[in-house]
Amino acid sequence: MPEDNHSLMQYYLDGNKNNFFTLFFFKEKNSQKINKKMILKSHSFIENKRLNDILFSQFSATEKVFRKKKIPFRSFIINSRNEETLGELFTFFILETILLGMAMGVNPYDQPAVELIKKETKRSLI
Repeated sequence: MPEDNHSLMQYYLDGNKNNFFTLFFFKEKNSQKINKKMILKSHSFIENKRLNDILFSQFSATEKVFRKKKIPFRSFIINSRNEETLGELFTFFILETILLGMAMGVNPYDQPAVELIKKETKRSLI
């Protein structure tokens, strides 16, 4: 999210309210501190703050603003960025997609529109 906060967040916050959002935060144990040489005076409020603490502040602020604007979202705080944790998370989302597709009467295993792109890509490479 931080990479494109301006254009996307402007759209999400003031655009059509027809989306549901999932926010993620990864706790990093050994995050670097911002030293004085790295920042402008106008940003001295981040001096000696850990990068992960700054990102968590942004994550929390996003949650707060989404609540205030009544934008539906859910949040995940990931304590450990390893294969097991990420595998569990991906499995959860795969199962969620399958169950939601079935509940909405959409076949989650059939993606004819995506297949068109695959075929066109293959055709352009032959």
